[in-house]
Amino acid sequence: MFIIIMEYHVRLFDRPQISMSYAYYSLASPLNMLPYANGASWDSSLACFPGTRVALIKDIWTWIQTANHTKSAEIFLLSDLAGTGKTAIAHSVARSCDEAGLLASSFFFDRNVPERSGPQRLFSTIAYDIAVLSHDISEYVSGILKRHRNVTTASPSRQFDQLILNPSHLHRFDKPMVIVMDALDEGYTPELLKILREEIPKLPGSFRIFLTSRPEDHIVKDLSDAAHVVRRSIDIHGDANQSDIGLYCRNRLRHVASRKRLGADWPGPQLLGEFQKKAEGLFIWVSAVSEYLSSPKTYDADGKFRSLLSDRNLSGLPTEEKMDELYAEILDNCDWNDRAYVEMYQLVVGSIMALKTPLSASALQNLHRHKYPSLKVCEVICQLNSLFIGSGDDNQPIRVLHLSFRDFIMHRSRSSLGLERFWIDEKDHNQRLAFACLLIMNEDLRKDIPGTGYLSRDVPPETEGIPQIANSYVSEGLWYACRFWSQHLTEVDPPMSEDFLGALRYFLSMNLIRWMEVLSSKGQFRGLAEVRKWLRVSIYRLFRQALCERKSLYSF
Repeated sequence: MFIIIMEYHVRLFDRPQISMSYAYYSLASPLNMLPYANGASWDSSLACFPGTRVALIKDIWTWIQTANHTKSAEIFLLSDLAGTGKTAIAHSVARSCDEAGLLASSFFFDRNVPERSGPQRLFSTIAYDIAVLSHDISEYVSGILKRHRNVTTASPSRQFDQLILNPSHLHRFDKPMVIVMDALDEGYTPELLKILREEIPKLPGSFRIFLTSRPEDHIVKDLSDAAHVVRRSIDIHGDANQSDIGLYCRNRLRHVASRKRLGADWPGPQLLGEFQKKAEGLFIWVSAVSEYLSSPKTYDADGKFRSLLSDRNLSGLPTEEKMDELYAEILDNCDWNDRAYVEMYQLVVGSIMALKTPLSASALQNLHRHKYPSLKVCEVICQLNSLFIGSGDDNQPIRVLHLSFRDFIMHRSRSSLGLERFWIDEKDHNQRLAFACLLIMNEDLRKDIPGTGYLSRDVPPETEGIPQIANSYVSEGLWYACRFWSQHLTEVDPPMSEDFLGALRYFLSMNLIRWMEVLSSKGQFRGLAEVRKWLRVSIYRLFRQALCERKSLYSF
């Protein structure tokens, strides 16, 4: 019976194009049909520290000003190692262009955020931003969307051609039009690299694409020899970078001295010079150290600072190893002899790492409320707040300080002697989150949510289109569960516990329609094709398991 119910519901709702097109009728402008990546734009608080990167940004600005509509578009590729400050430069360039009225669009890739972990929403986001700048382009794109609704879910190549390249020639921009893309290495595909290499030169010459990336082999190979690509790196040992990081070091240590009441002269010229030398040009290392020292949970900041400077093992290490040494130093301060803390560390840090998009502490607590009702996220990671952004505020999304920390804790620590206790098992936490999502949906997708229930009625609703559901009725935790339960589920390998299977059975038989209504009200319903595939594989494995254990299939 359980198998039949699951197959029925998945087969019934495995047609996302119907629900999505139906949802679009309720939107006022055709441009609103374009999937837009929330949070992909620039942020002034993440720009370069004042007085740093002046020469490099000046060179980028000069390149922007050379745009000429009679020529072809160009790409400025800033390619360098992690931790050198590329993202801060991208935010600074985007801010300057926006203030000068030259910013067409900006897109900051982030592998931890589904909407920004690939090119799926890249060109639809850029197309929307460009369309609002020109009436002619807006009318053209709107016409495309009216005639070909499926372009909103088409391949990046087709979206670029129909939504950006073709309409870009309808309007002559008399000033540079800058598109900023950051962290290409976190979201590129072979198709996207091909577009950047072969299609970008077909844009009018007024377009300038500023692009940052780690020097991944595929990216360097595909773009570095293209005639329209200007490639630049940061000389972390050069005079300009040393001057910049010296200024940054002084500022960050003043912050530590103020927070820890160490005096205006702390730590003195000699230790300041040693700190700058130890940094070896890495801004992210300076940032992580200063946050660690200024943390309320860090005792004897002066002593820890001097100990860090005396560690000869940090000098001359590759960037990745240097950051790993620092992460291990910070993590070592936790109480690993406290079994309760270790359990909560695994739960909280593991959840943060495995989440498909960042959540606030309060939402994460709400998500885990059934199995861990007394969980206090901020209390668990208070000793690690130098490694997370937003960890001190229950209502702010918690993000890792830098991608290298996520790589360390989920991969490199597992195979490093003495660091295994820091390792997070992503598969295990995907199963925990899948179960938590099912539990919160089963309880919170109540029948009395205004705007739901219309798909269950025998008589069609009186209002046209899909009713809107107020945010006050859908908590941050519930909204996360609705969006991502299926992604967590499809990463779970059998066997599952009886409680897990029971929660899944209850959701599919009792709450699937209300789940559809909630997602469709915000234009987010995408179907259950992947869940259907997962069910077929999982049911087969469970069947084999039952035979091996000589149990009845009906026990499932």
